[in-house]
Amino acid sequence: MEFFLIIKKINNTLSEEEKIAFDKWYSESEKHRAYFKSVQENKNSKKYLFDKEKNWKAIKGKANIKKKTTWKYYAAAASIALLFSISYLFNPINEKVNTAEITTDVGYNNKAILTLDDGKEILLSKDHKIENALFKSEDKSIAYKKANTKQSEEIATQPEIIYNYLTTKKGGEFSLTLADGTKVWLNSESKLKYPVSFIKGQPRTVELIYGEAYFEVSSSKKNSGDGFNVLNSLQRVSVLGTHFNVKAYPEDHLITTSLIEGKVLVENNEKIKMYLEPNEEITLNVLTLEMQKKEVNAKEKISWVKGYFSFDNTSLLEITKTLSRCYDVDISFEDEKIKDLRFNGVLSKKQDIKFVLDAIINTTDITYEIENRKIKFRK
Repeated sequence: MEFFLIIKKINNTLSEEEKIAFDKWYSESEKHRAYFKSVQENKNSKKYLFDKEKNWKAIKGKANIKKKTTWKYYAAAASIALLFSISYLFNPINEKVNTAEITTDVGYNNKAILTLDDGKEILLSKDHKIENALFKSEDKSIAYKKANTKQSEEIATQPEIIYNYLTTKKGGEFSLTLADGTKVWLNSESKLKYPVSFIKGQPRTVELIYGEAYFEVSSSKKNSGDGFNVLNSLQRVSVLGTHFNVKAYPEDHLITTSLIEGKVLVENNEKIKMYLEPNEEITLNVLTLEMQKKEVNAKEKISWVKGYFSFDNTSLLEITKTLSRCYDVDISFEDEKIKDLRFNGVLSKKQDIKFVLDAIINTTDITYEIENRKIKFRK
């Protein structure tokens, strides 16, 4: 069970859906009821208020994220840690916030636009189920059907491959299963071009036009030995069967490819090639085409797929880019120096944006204001 539901129960802020989930958990065992009582009775004790390192480890454990560094290391590095302390959780509205201007409709959703080969656009969402000969869409995913033998023969004789496009807007996120069985998760404000079917004997090729996508590629052994390529404007990622993440937003000056398992080859437009092993990452500078490789915690890079924001010595400017995409808000700074503040922490994407913002300012002397869908940080 999510710990924040316990907090919301104590604060009497559960929604109807959350109340059902909490009541089910609470009634399951005496152990659950005793745990709830313990949290309720000790919410203001020093044990809960100040054991920040323990709280940080608990949050990381829920997100299945491991780090070699410690809380003390972050403090020594002069980065400002996001404090997920019980003191904050029990006081979700920070007094530094201009609450009079906070709107309640700033949140996270799952929507996408499917563009067919004839240009027709279809809105995909959890409330809009579609099924035809090519694909089935429901909830927050779309799955293409594998062609049978007769269809494969017809596809092989077609003069050109038929492509569809899947686009997520700000505040949207969607998953896709390609006809070969490859699974793709598309992050907010992203666009993917892909064939509705693959031709046997040819590389399976898709194009990440912009944004971020995580791929779990169906093995070449299951696809007549055909490899798999992910293209964007400046690079090609070639694989046989593996799990990796590509981040290529237009406003960023780096294209980042992170490998979770398997092996991939990354090649830029100047034919410079680099191989990636698990827990390695290649960054491509879009201005110079320079490529650099480094070791990373790859699972942390795909925390967004599991429903978490993960920040590791990340500047407030980069954090606000992520929040802007995911919550469909515009964020600005009254003081340019604020952009350089750095943070570490993990937060659930299911939280309201006000919770995320409060967690940030709770450890600083900065404030923020919300008016409609515009947020301004100030000192």
